[in-house]
Amino acid sequence: MPAKLRHNKILAHLQENTVASVQQLVELLDCSPATVRRDIIDLDTQGKLKKIRNGAEKILSPNVVSSPGMVGFYPNISDYENYEESDRIARKAVDLCEVRDNIFVGEGQIPFLMGKYLTDTHVHVYSNYLPLLTYLISQSYPHLVVLGGQYIKSQSLLVSPDNHTSYQGRYLIVSGDGLTEAGLTKSALLTFMEEKKMLQYADKVVAMVSADKVGVFGGLSLFSLDEIDIVITGENADSSMIELLRTNNIQVYLV
Repeated sequence: MPAKLRHNKILAHLQENTVASVQQLVELLDCSPATVRRDIIDLDTQGKLKKIRNGAEKILSPNVVSSPGMVGFYPNISDYENYEESDRIARKAVDLCEVRDNIFVGEGQIPFLMGKYLTDTHVHVYSNYLPLLTYLISQSYPHLVVLGGQYIKSQSLLVSPDNHTSYQGRYLIVSGDGLTEAGLTKSALLTFMEEKKMLQYADKVVAMVSADKVGVFGGLSLFSLDEIDIVITGENADSSMIELLRTNNIQVYLV
């Protein structure tokens, strides 16, 4: 089988499965492990996949091979404790949005995954989280406001808003490092400060938290339970904590 055809099959497989072992690709391509490893190295060099131990994973970001300064800028699948769960959480957050909603999005690995689901919407995204913003720009997504300036797609400009501009959005969508009876917690101080500022602009707070962080204290208390309206988490989240959230009139989605 020609190398180009093997490469195409590997990339197509990763689009469907996100991660593949060398053995899985050997069976798919009916070739030797050495050939598969060479193909993985070639495609990794081209920025078309990420080489991992004993296999490969789909890349989540635009090609950064020609821009060395962007290497490590975007999350990789292997950075997630549970990529599939995180992806479902991000998708549900986008599904909550309606056409032409204004939403504020904080930083984090799960917020980054919202990007691919936002590309087919007409939701207006306000954020200062550059990996998400640059991903959306790379996908020609026009409905962006970079906090501190608005992205004008037709001219590739960031235009500073008028000093009297009043932002208002339906949701503030954030992730956290823990969720307990004290609320949503976060370990990064600068992120904490910026997302606190966004609260004044949003009608509702949506917290995206992986199941393993529910019931875990993760740093500074970002938002108390009284400030959180919706929680999206994995279906294996601690049941007693889920019951506490619902008792506090928080809408919970288990995905």
